Amino acid sequence: MTETLNVIVNNGSSVGAYTLDLIAPPKLTSEITQLPTLEHERFLRDLRSGKVKQICVLVADDECVTDIRSATMFTENERVLSSSSMDESVLDEKTRIERYDSQSWESLKKDPLYEDLVEFKDVFPETVPCELPKEKGIRHEVELKPGSKYCVMKQWPLPREQVLAIDKFFADRLAAGHVRESTSPHSSPTFCVRKATGG
Repeated sequence: MTETLNVIVNNGSSVGAYTLDLIAPPKLTSEITQLPTLEHERFLRDLRSGKVKQICVLVADDECVTDIRSATMFTENERVLSSSSMDESVLDEKTRIERYDSQSWESLKKDPLYEDLVEFKDVFPETVPCELPKEKGIRHEVELKPGSKYCVMKQWPLPREQVLAIDKFFADRLAAGHVRESTSPHSSPTFCVRKATGG
């Protein structure tokens, strides 16, 4: 079975609208086992060179249902959450606000995991409180093997607005008592991610 879709493709040098023919893979075990094998290195080489046009993930019929249009897999009785590489900048303001609202506590009440989520509600509050969360008796430390070298990475250049945003964020957290000056010899770069509602 073949399905033709209109898609927007970004190949790194240009963006354009194309039609894409998606081919459903064989469904019978006898057909699947007759498919040719491909070595991992060869597959990666062919994928990078553009010889691989489509990749299918095969699952047992009784485990999952696959929507070929969105490449989303979900079990028969509940949908599995998946990550997306969608560019937020293509969303209009209304869509961004709708997506943000769909992640509110009120909208999660129908979720089968709601009871578990509520138990840890204080971990991800709507607004950052001015005090530390209550002590839960859990401490985390990373013990290094003797002779381990320090991991030190320099900060890559950032736009001035991001530098100011990072400085303000940590100044506010320091004033609230959420963070302290680091005593660790390790360091790694920081970066900013824009919120779904902007800002």
